[in-house]
Amino acid sequence: MSFTTPISSPSHSTIYTMTSTTLTSRFDAYVAAHNSHDIARLMSFMAPNVEYSDYGVDSLQMDKATLTPFFTNMNEICGDMILTPRSCHDSETFTTWEWDLEFKYLKPSPTLPGVEVKGQIIRMKGVSLIWWVRVGDEWKVERGSDYACFVKESLGGSG
Repeated sequence: MSFTTPISSPSHSTIYTMTSTTLTSRFDAYVAAHNSHDIARLMSFMAPNVEYSDYGVDSLQMDKATLTPFFTNMNEICGDMILTPRSCHDSETFTTWEWDLEFKYLKPSPTLPGVEVKGQIIRMKGVSLIWWVRVGDEWKVERGSDYACFVKESLGGSG
């Protein structure tokens, strides 16, 4: 990642000014890590002290040690999972983005009670908030919050 010269600010110890190209590259790399289904690649974005909550599936205040099995389990339940960004607002230390998620439902999950596993395509819509912190030369996720809901039609429901 390339950064311009750091500047001082009375309210912050150091501020690194990132170019819009660098912000876009960071965001694109983060989304690509999710879509790669490579847990190590995705976890490389997490700060050592990360706190991550996925409110859509009621998995709250996870640290780095609990995130690895969380993402592993997600990959086992959600085959061919693809996140598609719909909008994004990105700054040096904060990102918010809307997304669509689509996956093949592969095994039972407590987050989908009563939905029979048939390998069907399940769709979700959501928004994520990410707070970034600089660790060495890289920006890492210090805190993440995902908010999501299932698209009823994909669950076999109506409307």
